[in-house]
Amino acid sequence: MDLQKMLDNAVNAGRQERLKTSSQLILGELIAKLEALEDRTQTVSFAFENAVPTHLSSWRGSYNELALNFSFEENAPTVEDLIKRLKQAVGATYQGYKGGEFLMGKTTPVWVANYGNSGNTGITDVIQTEDDEVILKTEYSRF
Repeated sequence: MDLQKMLDNAVNAGRQERLKTSSQLILGELIAKLEALEDRTQTVSFAFENAVPTHLSSWRGSYNELALNFSFEENAPTVEDLIKRLKQAVGATYQGYKGGEFLMGKTTPVWVANYGNSGNTGITDVIQTEDDEVILKTEYSRF
């Protein structure tokens, strides 16, 4: 085994250990929370500035993690549409911002960031409000 592979494995093992005590959702958890909602025709948004989730990309903070991109101008996806997008990411390979290919899976953490950005906003919950809105709850998360 080469030195780079050993380092990558050590970093990944440490990351998985930190995720055990983190409130940040991994891809499989996010899918499960959305699938638990009864009405999948509702639209999904973030709790900040009317932002809506768009597509997925490799997160620039660590290319082997996912970023759920957002927009202030696009239409909000339905719960069903977002589930479909998230499920397509399981087992998919994404290009890192500066190259490389990275396989995503159900244990991949999900961040909120647009392509090329690496903020520390993690998705921590899915909330259905009294007004029947579906909100992706976010908070500052450490890598």
